[in-house]
Amino acid sequence: MNWKYHNPKFEYEEAFQDSAWPWSGHKFFAYDLIVNLKPERVVELGTHYGTSLWSFAQAVKGHNIHTELNAVDTWEGEKHAGFYGEEVFETVNEVKKKYYHDLKINLIRKTFDEALADFKDNSIDVLHIDGLHTYEAVKHDFESWLPKMKESGMVLFHDIKVGELDFGVYKLWEELKKEYVTMEFHHSFGLGILFLGKNAENDIVEEQDELQRHYYYLHESIKNGKLSNSFDTIKQKDQELQQKDQELQQKDQELQQKDQELQQKDQEIVLMKESKFWKLREKYLRLKNKIKF
Repeated sequence: MNWKYHNPKFEYEEAFQDSAWPWSGHKFFAYDLIVNLKPERVVELGTHYGTSLWSFAQAVKGHNIHTELNAVDTWEGEKHAGFYGEEVFETVNEVKKKYYHDLKINLIRKTFDEALADFKDNSIDVLHIDGLHTYEAVKHDFESWLPKMKESGMVLFHDIKVGELDFGVYKLWEELKKEYVTMEFHHSFGLGILFLGKNAENDIVEEQDELQRHYYYLHESIKNGKLSNSFDTIKQKDQELQQKDQELQQKDQELQQKDQELQQKDQEIVLMKESKFWKLREKYLRLKNKIKF
């Protein structure tokens, strides 16, 4: 796959600023994911104010993609995100109406287990799990929603790099990496992408090094307030890395050539020492050393 990058304007940022929030470092990847893959159905478990949801929605709107977006949340909070009042859901609903009213966005105000009945098996392309982050909770979410996934689907896990308190996503992630094809981002508390398809390693996984660099540099540009020229910076960094790779390849080729030349010289020496001339020369030198003048 030839992964395409974009530099979108996120309209929802007019309603609230989330540049310092845990998920904000992945919003450009979320946007590009929708544009590149064009999934039919996306479901996310845990929405809060909706950074991930609106990132998906902006891509659907900007490129007229026929994707159904489903946000499952009680909008009451939990011990990791904190508990809150009705104002969070009201903000989410207002953002939907003001900026993304023409899209098919379902705000499903249920627990994750209650919402299972709303989806048929083998019907979801992308599942984003970002609810309670204990090991037991995230494992339960993954296993209970797995039958709802298409065979070629993918699952996103946030906070795979958080090992504090009773966060346990990282633990489940290490287990899943042994069984599935995966890729991951380390910034913004970590985002894991798990591929259910058997041929996933031939898809965006093979481009993961470039993707990791790109979205990391973009995240750093956002943090440092240099978003306006971030894509130029990323392009420059990629070019520098490519140049370094080419230089290393050239050095490797030169070293291989030197090795071949040395091997050839060694072979020539061996052949010469085994030749009749060399043996006669050795015999002559021994005789010469015995003769005293």
